[in-house]
Amino acid sequence: MRRLANRIETELKEQDICAVYNSDLTRVWPTTISPEKRKKQIKRFADKHRLNVTFYDVGLCAVFEKARSASPNEKRILALPLQKKRKRQRRN
Repeated sequence: MRRLANRIETELKEQDICAVYNSDLTRVWPTTISPEKRKKQIKRFADKHRLNVTFYDVGLCAVFEKARSASPNEKRILALPLQKKRKRQRRN
């Protein structure tokens, strides 16, 4: 489990998400566990490591990303692309 946590941590330093596929998930959470229980255990792992997890076809892929803090004092600024104003062409 520590190896998986280290891998996720390393990948999240370089990119926003880390996808872990079934072949790697089964090393820690075998497919002999019921899908619901397996999903809960993976979610608990994510919470413990302060990560968000999204499942795609449970048992196939878990996508981890850094958890976003939701403190009341935190300001969130959404980056919006700047659009250049186009000059209107006059029709004759």
